[in-house]
Amino acid sequence: MRRTLVTFCAVAAVAPSLWGVVRSSDLYKDNVVKYDEAAFQEAVGKSAHFVKFFAPWCGHCKRLAPTWDELAEKYNEAKEESKVTIAKVDCTVDTTLCTDQGITSYPTLKFFKEGSKEGVKYRGPRDLISLEAFIAESLGQEQPEVAKPVPAAPAPVSGLVEVTDGTFRTVLGQGRHFVKFYAPWCGHCQKLAPVWADLAASLEHDPSLKVAKVDCTANRLVCNEFEVKAYPTLLWIEQGKLVEKYQGR
Repeated sequence: MRRTLVTFCAVAAVAPSLWGVVRSSDLYKDNVVKYDEAAFQEAVGKSAHFVKFFAPWCGHCKRLAPTWDELAEKYNEAKEESKVTIAKVDCTVDTTLCTDQGITSYPTLKFFKEGSKEGVKYRGPRDLISLEAFIAESLGQEQPEVAKPVPAAPAPVSGLVEVTDGTFRTVLGQGRHFVKFYAPWCGHCQKLAPVWADLAASLEHDPSLKVAKVDCTANRLVCNEFEVKAYPTLLWIEQGKLVEKYQGR
């Protein structure tokens, strides 16, 4: 019991800075391109677009907003490589455009291929991984197959354990772990990285808890297993079972 309290105190000591990195308002800048009717007609068709038609009062739209912004962070900041623009249209303002697009509910997500103003409705799950897969499929891109690593329990480096598809059942199946699920391109994850490393170093010699990380772009199996839908996601896992998702204070 005493060891458990000491462990939680150690995590709590780092948590304020962790919270500042994950939830600081400057991280949540709007990366999404916002179109009015004129801009939409000008841009869509010249290149591929994935557009969210929304209303500001819509609860589902508000819940989707952080994920849509993460999607835009990845694709809009590397347009030449990504070949798609992540955009949005406020249907309470541009009502004619939304009527012309047949928008009857919010949010409606439509993919417009290059050379076409006829969009295809997206009807799948609204988590980041599913949206990325839909973009790749719509662009005709094959998703790279990830080579299966040889299962082996990795040795901690400065207290931080790197978990893979091939090792997660062995590694996370024993003891307690505080795990960061991330993507290398994610700006929020990059800002969190030094804080996560400090947390791992501070607990390096505590046998009752390990701090770990999983790259979800290379290890889809483990990320799907724990239903990771956004980055970074921080989970407390004991004996291979999810105990709690870190939400900050």
